[in-house]
Amino acid sequence: MKEVKIYIYLIAIILFIFSYQICDFFYYNDDVKNIQKWWGLRSIIYAIVMMLIFYASLISTKGVLKLILSISFGFCFSDVIDRIFFNVLDFNYNDVIMVIITLCISLYKYLDERPNK
Repeated sequence: MKEVKIYIYLIAIILFIFSYQICDFFYYNDDVKNIQKWWGLRSIIYAIVMMLIFYASLISTKGVLKLILSISFGFCFSDVIDRIFFNVLDFNYNDVIMVIITLCISLYKYLDERPNK
């Protein structure tokens, strides 16, 4: 699992370093110059980087730290979905649903992995 963790961190670092070039490739070349889509893609890349960092940190952790990292990963995952498919400027019913699902899954996993006392 340590190798997987390292690979995920490396992917996050590479995405962070090359995010500017990726955005330029898609939205700021000779054919397409759209600064709003450029910044939108950049924010999606940053959200994916944060999601990968939380996911890699979640591997091989236990206890309350795993609960906190699981919630953080769930919120970042929800943010990526929200940025791609929905509107991030408004707080809608889908945001409430994603928050509730994230909290329920994280709490369930925490309670399920806790030793019985």
